Amino acid sequence: MYRKRIKLNHLLKKLHVPPKKRVGLLKLGIPQRTVKYNEALAKLNAISPFPTGTSVGTHTFKEETFDLAIIVATYNNQDYIDKCISSLVKQQTKYTFSIIVVNDGSTDRTATILAEWAKRFPNIQLINCQHGGLARARNVGLNASVARYISFVDADDYVEKDYVERLMNPANKYKADIVEGSYQTINKDEKFIDKPDLHASAFQDLYGYPWGKVYRRSLFKNVKFPEGFWFEDTMGMYRVWPNADKIITISDIIYNYRINDNGITRSAFSSPKALDSLYITIRLLEDCRNVGMSFSNELYTFTLQQIVTNYIRIHSFKNDDLIAAFSIMAKLIDDYFSASQFTCLDADSLIIEKALRAKDYPLFIAASITKQ
Repeated sequence: MYRKRIKLNHLLKKLHVPPKKRVGLLKLGIPQRTVKYNEALAKLNAISPFPTGTSVGTHTFKEETFDLAIIVATYNNQDYIDKCISSLVKQQTKYTFSIIVVNDGSTDRTATILAEWAKRFPNIQLINCQHGGLARARNVGLNASVARYISFVDADDYVEKDYVERLMNPANKYKADIVEGSYQTINKDEKFIDKPDLHASAFQDLYGYPWGKVYRRSLFKNVKFPEGFWFEDTMGMYRVWPNADKIITISDIIYNYRINDNGITRSAFSSPKALDSLYITIRLLEDCRNVGMSFSNELYTFTLQQIVTNYIRIHSFKNDDLIAAFSIMAKLIDDYFSASQFTCLDADSLIIEKALRAKDYPLFIAASITKQ
């Protein structure tokens, strides 16, 4: 039923039918239903269990001896890891930096390749551990860092030769908490160019990837990547961004991103683990409340947008499962963001807000489809 509506939406877009009219057409024939929260969560847990990881935890950070620690978590990246490490050791910069490579139990030649690099360059710290997933590997790297700032680089990507210099100059000069640079894709002709901004806003100006940035290490003191979850990067928006006071963006392209057609983002639509997109939203909201974090209109607006992302990732599920997911998401909004206290800051998300507040399932589905 929803695949047909998605095709209809694409057709209506080509015919230049405005979004409001498309929503009205797409909602026709969708039954109005919701279920109780506990019943809905039990139903989804039977499809894919809720992971046990959390974003709450304390790192045993040691004294800062470097300006920057670059953390590379890798699992079976023998085809790309050489290019990645080569781009890091060739940095032309006045800043001191270490490269922490966490080999997450690779079964190909990755470990051998990394051992050779570590022999040649003393600022490479190689940590071999049993396979535990990207979140755990990044947490291991964070715990091993001894630097004022940290940065993440994915093992199948590479950086420009002035990556450290371009990011650390404004970080050092303005004592920034986060500095983000622009990036381009390796295997597709796409670029994301940040506008230069000394007073950037996290939710309005930053892209959601953890890479392409330097962060003040103290932002992660009581924060971990939630282990066992797909989409663990979402942690940054809930647990890191709200605590950053000084954020800077620069227009320099400093990062080269490889789009992986076999990665989680691309394969999620056909996997029960796509439910982790919803689960991690639940976990992070709980974690924020447990640590006493204040909720803002920015976080509320982002959560509305994230809920649409959650739906898009699971839209191929059965109708009863989508109803369960919607019921949970609607309750999350009511539980964490009371209608009397929070305001949506994004005009395009107002219809999603209306659907969730009114528990209007047909409106939510139709509005979400128009965003695909």
